[in-house]
Amino acid sequence: MSALVARRLGAVVLGALLLTASLSPARAAVSGGSGTAPAADAAVGPGVAAPSAVGSWLTDPGRKVYLTRQSDLHWKRGTPPAGTAVTVDESRKYQSMEGFGASFTDSSAWLVGTRLDRGRRAAAMRALFDPRAGIGLSFVRQPMGASDFAVNGNYSYDDMPAGQTDPTLAHFSIDHDRAYVIPVLRDALRLNPELTVMASPWSPPGWMKTSDSMVGGTLRPEAYQPFADYFAKFVRAYADAGVPITYVTPNNEPLYVPEGYPGLDLGPDKESAFIREHLGPTLRKAGLPTRILGYDHNWDVVSYPESLYADPATSRYVAGTAWHCYAGDVRAQSLSHNNYPGKPAFHTECSGGTWEGDDAAGFAGAMNLVVNAPREWAKSVVRWNMALDADNGPTNGGCITCRGVLKVAKDTNGRWNWSRTVDYYALGHAGKFVRPGARRIASSGPAAGTDGAVQNVAFVNPDGSKALIAFNPGTSAATFHVRWGHRWFDATLPAGSAATYTWRGTQDATAGDAALGTTDVHFERPGKAALTVSWDADLLSRLNQVREDGSWVGYSLPTGASLRAPATSTPLPRTNWTATASASSPDDPPSQAIDGDPATRWSTGHGMTPGDWFQVDLGASTTFDQLRLDTSASPGDFARGYEVYVSEDGKSWGRPVARGGGATQLRVLFPPVTGRYVRIVNTGSSGSWWSIHEVDVLAPTGSGSGPGSGGEQPPAANADLLRRTATTPDGTALEVYYNAGDQAATFDVTWADTIYRYSLPAGASATFTRAH
Repeated sequence: MSALVARRLGAVVLGALLLTASLSPARAAVSGGSGTAPAADAAVGPGVAAPSAVGSWLTDPGRKVYLTRQSDLHWKRGTPPAGTAVTVDESRKYQSMEGFGASFTDSSAWLVGTRLDRGRRAAAMRALFDPRAGIGLSFVRQPMGASDFAVNGNYSYDDMPAGQTDPTLAHFSIDHDRAYVIPVLRDALRLNPELTVMASPWSPPGWMKTSDSMVGGTLRPEAYQPFADYFAKFVRAYADAGVPITYVTPNNEPLYVPEGYPGLDLGPDKESAFIREHLGPTLRKAGLPTRILGYDHNWDVVSYPESLYADPATSRYVAGTAWHCYAGDVRAQSLSHNNYPGKPAFHTECSGGTWEGDDAAGFAGAMNLVVNAPREWAKSVVRWNMALDADNGPTNGGCITCRGVLKVAKDTNGRWNWSRTVDYYALGHAGKFVRPGARRIASSGPAAGTDGAVQNVAFVNPDGSKALIAFNPGTSAATFHVRWGHRWFDATLPAGSAATYTWRGTQDATAGDAALGTTDVHFERPGKAALTVSWDADLLSRLNQVREDGSWVGYSLPTGASLRAPATSTPLPRTNWTATASASSPDDPPSQAIDGDPATRWSTGHGMTPGDWFQVDLGASTTFDQLRLDTSASPGDFARGYEVYVSEDGKSWGRPVARGGGATQLRVLFPPVTGRYVRIVNTGSSGSWWSIHEVDVLAPTGSGSGPGSGGEQPPAANADLLRRTATTPDGTALEVYYNAGDQAATFDVTWADTIYRYSLPAGASATFTRAH
């Protein structure tokens, strides 16, 4: 993570996460508390087991209570009283979990592995990885070489003197890691054999790059294959050392190139080519089972990972997407899942830090991630450093305000010791109770934007035990009841506190869409696992939508998909255009969004606020049917939501003609409209500025050979194109397609008597909605 991101966007992470909106009960509390394990189940009827009492573990930073066993709660039958309810339904199962954890950066491994004496090191490792004596962390993400947390500066596994290269990797060695990185990883695997290890480089060796340094630059064309071979050698060497690598990513944060520590400029086209032509084939040829995750960066550029899936030759090697939390919001994981439901999400980095404020605020940030990343389909939840010292280091040119899961520092006697941070307890609320292989199950969450409502996520473990993790982000205590079939229990969470509730038994009734707040659409495939697309009201509001006959018609457009009108649309000339905006940075005036230069931009000069607008006077009344907004050169600065208005006089705007969620490259289609002025209004919030590098307004030419024009036949029936329909509790009609084939599929869509041709990539899903 960059120091700049930590400073400028750290405060945004908590707010972004707030948009969202197990194993057998543990035998002992991690800190304090008392009580015994719940009694064994008792049968209440043929095939139905009575639920056990509900175990409860609480963390309340305000009272300095940390992951402590509380008195058991007890089930009641019948209808609960009115009030806030969390409904759990284990008949609806979603992704399987691989684990919760953090990273043994060079700094973290050095602190735990060399500063602590043998006894303290053993105690710290048990606290982290032992499922009974500790919190059972089961996922670690390892830097391949130096990151911004390294003790003695930059290093790779094949460093060469300036100006020299080693394309055969004759000098490759992981000896640096044998001193303390590999030993702590082997200890972790011994304590928790279910541990998953993934690895990500912050940079290739400097000689592979245009900068001849691990800092800055991009990959030299002739280094693509040596870099792939570098991965294969690393995976083999770590396996030989007793640390199997399950996943790799091509590079950490490929869209950010830091100036003071290792990084690599690796845009989506470059990453796709590297995976498709080098890394994927190299790992496969070597017979290595390690799988590739794409992207490994923030929620704000969904098009990057999806572009890897849109290319079938690349997609065959990509097992899923690795996400970070430092820009955008967590709902991007669900939107991308619904676009490519066969490609799972992994949350692989999110640091807490001093920018959050006190311990209570830091705990809130961590709990938001622990709850909401899995709610939005993540199979893993990974904080950043496993351990840091009293000065938030040792650092290597990057973040100086990050917080570790543990703090390792000298005590008053001058001896190195360790202590838990709030991140430890937040991870513990999941890691101790949700085992690898657990399935997330349905649970009702607060409506988007609800202040103070209980956030939650639920799981069923492989042994059938259940875990519900709940967090109260509000400023006052929250009393609620948990419904599970025909049973329920009452609970109260103090402000800012979290609890994990565990039980066993058999659910005796299911819940409907209205109680859960989601509508699931399933696609069964012969010989393959079923896929689920899941929509709620907030996600549906983020679809592109156009107004037709008094209704809003929505559509998704995964990266790689296209929606084509019968007549060709071409950009209008900008000769007489004038641009204005509600606010502008002095360096980025509105005129720079229509100057034809994608290197210049307009920007608000402040964090995005609902109601910000950008407007173009076309100079004369004009008929048009598309807008294109390009923010590629500032990928985090796209509008978080938009509405499009059209006016003849620039004063009377009426209703929007289109609305939806934002994107780095936003294409807005609508039935032809006529007006002189077009205004785009931002409807979302973000700490990032809203920027536009180029705006195009497109008009139909009046002729063409597209769908519905008479010059193109309807697409042939395609058995691989699966279609499902559903209706949400508020009456919104859903029509969902999934392309189960290995080539793009096409079909026709009709809006306002106009036929559009939709092209859907292999493995992608498209959703269409109609709401009054």
